[in-house]
Amino acid sequence: MFSYEIFKEHLKSKKINYKINYIESIDSTNQYAWELIKKNIEIPSIIITKNQTNGRGQRDNQWFSSINKSLTFSIIINQNKKYENLLPLKVAIAIIEGIKKNTNIDCNLKWPNDIMKNNKKIGGILIEKRREKIVIGIGINVNENLKDINPIVKNKSTSLKIINNLSVKLEMLLANILNEFELYYYQLNNQNIIKKWEKYCCHINKNIKFYKNHKMLKGEFLGIKNDGNAIININGKKYATNSGIINL
Repeated sequence: MFSYEIFKEHLKSKKINYKINYIESIDSTNQYAWELIKKNIEIPSIIITKNQTNGRGQRDNQWFSSINKSLTFSIIINQNKKYENLLPLKVAIAIIEGIKKNTNIDCNLKWPNDIMKNNKKIGGILIEKRREKIVIGIGINVNENLKDINPIVKNKSTSLKIINNLSVKLEMLLANILNEFELYYYQLNNQNIIKKWEKYCCHINKNIKFYKNHKMLKGEFLGIKNDGNAIININGKKYATNSGIINL
């Protein structure tokens, strides 16, 4: 079950008044969010479950969750051109700082949307826009032990509990992330957002392997442009891209 008492105790957001929709078990919180949008759900809303059975990541990859151990939720907001610039960066920073406040764990970011620790993935973000609505899907490995991590991704993934051997209240972590999201969503200084994202990036100014259009390129990751695109130095030339897969 979802403890509304714990959640409300730690939620400090003042500008965004979320309607909470807790579903015991669901295929995908993002998919369900779009179904509710068709039914004119109250916005802003949160769709949360403790048992996501068919979560989606970027490029239609599957996101594996553990029952009652993963934090899996989607935020539904209206599009707002004034504030949605650099939205993926704002969301990523909010997750990093929400985790830090809740667990004192310093996580990192891998472009474009991975939450990392010790070069292993803890969480991911999937942002979708349609019909003037935005759905932000977030999945985080929280209370999984090593045996709970799916064998397909076990070598590349970890959880907050594996890192510090402490259990986390999912409702408290959700509240902390939403508090940070409100803080950063309304920030309009792009340079401050970019500098903070780059501070958390685990591969800034490092050589990376970059997969784009089924081709592998090698280069140096230089940072983020004002429009949110990544800058990669390949053989002395700077390239900007808004998609692709980075391997460390």
